[in-house]
Amino acid sequence: MATLLVTGANRGIGLGLVEVYLKNNWQVIAACRSPEAALELLSLKRDFNNSISVIEMDVNNQKQIDAAVTSLNGAPIDVLINNAGAVEMEKYGSGAYEKIDGKPIDDPDLRKYDYMQWENILKTNVLGPARITGSFVDNLAAADHGVVVMMTSGLASISSTWQAGRYAYRTSKAALNMLMRSSGEWLESMGITSVAISPGWTRTDMGGPNATNSVEEASAAVYQVISEISAADTGKFLNYDGSTMAW
Repeated sequence: MATLLVTGANRGIGLGLVEVYLKNNWQVIAACRSPEAALELLSLKRDFNNSISVIEMDVNNQKQIDAAVTSLNGAPIDVLINNAGAVEMEKYGSGAYEKIDGKPIDDPDLRKYDYMQWENILKTNVLGPARITGSFVDNLAAADHGVVVMMTSGLASISSTWQAGRYAYRTSKAALNMLMRSSGEWLESMGITSVAISPGWTRTDMGGPNATNSVEEASAAVYQVISEISAADTGKFLNYDGSTMAW
């Protein structure tokens, strides 16, 4: 039975992916920061008890990551989905996106941007996936064809972005794409394929209630894209429909 490790598995697309993979007879390692509070994930644990392990693992906590690696005892991971992410919820779209007199983000007449929050988002969305991928690389290499998925966003596309605001989230996801590209040669040398996949605008806590796709639709689509990935796809920026996205 193939094994999936997914971070941020307690809600949204992470939770949706856990369910899709379980229903397709995968062994799932579902990681999140607070398993005891992840009621929907624990419900899946009751329904698929023999096929799922729920673990406490914050992508910014190396001790928890090391403990998870040790617990696997070298067992192969076929697919790693770096799904855990963060966004500036209360300032989503801050700055130019709102067309506030064309003023910069540090204009004294406006609330200054929360740079500490921006830093934390970069830590979670970029350093977290780097830390997770590096920590589990031996497990990925032990699989017949390990796959690393960076859960990115269409908002990371530089060529399609102009005066769009959302500075922390966009810059973090663009950096995540660069992480996937720049680490690809190293991973490829160990037989591991790495890709970035956008799940599309999805109705989650991050995406909001007006988004185009349901969690079920996005998760099923991402599952299908991953199932069709081959070594020839390494380094690609893919949309949830399987098409290639512009950098």
